[in-house]
Amino acid sequence: MSELTLLWVLPLGGAVACLVAGRFGRAAARTCALIFGAAYFVVSLAALMPFVATRGVGLDAVGGAPLAFGVSYLLAADGLSLSLILLTAFLNLVCVISSWENDVPAGYWANFLALASALTGVFLARDLFLFYMFWEATLIPMFFIIGLWGSANRRHAAVKFFLFTFAGSVFMLLALIALVVAKHGQTGTWTWDLAGLQGAPVGAAGPWIFLGLLLGFGVKIPVVPLHTWLPDAHTEAPAAGSVMLAGVMLKMGLYGLIRIALPLFPVYAQTWAPVLAGLAAVNAVYGALCAMAQTDLKRLVAYSSIAHLGFCLLGILSGAAQGVAGGSLQMINHGITTGALFLMVGFLYERSHKRGLADFGELANTAPWLSFFFGFAMFASIGLPGLNGFVGEFMCLSGISHSPIPMLDVPFFAVAGVLGVTLAAAYMLPAYQAVFWAPKGPESVSEHVFDLTFRERSILWALCGLMLWIGLAPSGWLDLLEPSVRGLVR
Repeated sequence: MSELTLLWVLPLGGAVACLVAGRFGRAAARTCALIFGAAYFVVSLAALMPFVATRGVGLDAVGGAPLAFGVSYLLAADGLSLSLILLTAFLNLVCVISSWENDVPAGYWANFLALASALTGVFLARDLFLFYMFWEATLIPMFFIIGLWGSANRRHAAVKFFLFTFAGSVFMLLALIALVVAKHGQTGTWTWDLAGLQGAPVGAAGPWIFLGLLLGFGVKIPVVPLHTWLPDAHTEAPAAGSVMLAGVMLKMGLYGLIRIALPLFPVYAQTWAPVLAGLAAVNAVYGALCAMAQTDLKRLVAYSSIAHLGFCLLGILSGAAQGVAGGSLQMINHGITTGALFLMVGFLYERSHKRGLADFGELANTAPWLSFFFGFAMFASIGLPGLNGFVGEFMCLSGISHSPIPMLDVPFFAVAGVLGVTLAAAYMLPAYQAVFWAPKGPESVSEHVFDLTFRERSILWALCGLMLWIGLAPSGWLDLLEPSVRGLVR
């Protein structure tokens, strides 16, 4: 078995093992999830090391003979895909450890490992039919995670999540089929190989194929106005589910743009760039304005994700090397930072069963460690210099300000980005003050909230350490992403 195959088979095997171990009790299933989660993280780290040593140079690939209609088992990896796989493995392990004391059945652990397997397949697949199969496979475990272990309105949120994302996937599938059929008409052979589809003549169907891909990827990002499923899904999902949803699943849409839509249709990408960049700017501002109006802390963080992914999209669409690199790095930054914020909101909810800003006050007195870590992650989220958010956002704004695409080299997009950064402080700082420093209200439950345990602090030390590391020394990550960035810009 090749190393790339092992990357997605290992967590899938762990999911099956957890279900089997569940016959011997919940503790056995939990232990099995930890063992396989740790092994998956180690293997993903080992797979990334050769790319670190060569600064992301080279492409590892695994291929097989084509089957019916040109479908083949084709996997490939570069610095970008392996970075996202490492993020998936790390956050999956964080979810297992953070849920360690939860009394949940074996299916809970199995769904998280199955989700990690499907996400890994998305980042590895270079056959577009295989890519679509892995893409759809991510919906099933997340549907169960939200629908079975979420909050009061979990079923409504799970169904809404499934319907929105599945509808987007249908448009993506139709676009991929049309692309493959067009290539077959040119060459007489069937292929779903991404490399083999480069330069396929699509004629008058080209704009519709590109639009279908944009709809499929746009729902997952999500781009306004296709975003309405996200706040409900985040609000009702368990804390660990929100970590995987925000930390990794939202990156699937951006990854699809980088890997498929923009390289296959560079002309349409440049022609439609002002419209797409305008939607990204709307994301950055609209998400921030909605976050300012929230009184539920978890919903506030959910809307902040919409704003931050607008920055990622702006950078990627800029066409400038620094912008694309910043957008790619910000994908990783957002996963770490927002994952930490959702995790801490979950810790708070487990202790008090409350999430409202008015339900707390003076929490820094009773939970100083929680106050410290939340403040640290908050400053990273709003782009404090020295932390990871600053690096990614600065590069995205620099890229859109110096875009080689003439229609993007206008002040509007950069101004919208700066406004989004300013508004981030306008909703995060008051929320932090209301929960941790403001005087307690008559219905405050702060006195019932105990501080973080050693296990919880250990998780957050690791997450905050990564925020500081990327903020102070981003060059290692940027070197890893540089070959992928160079290919897209070219």
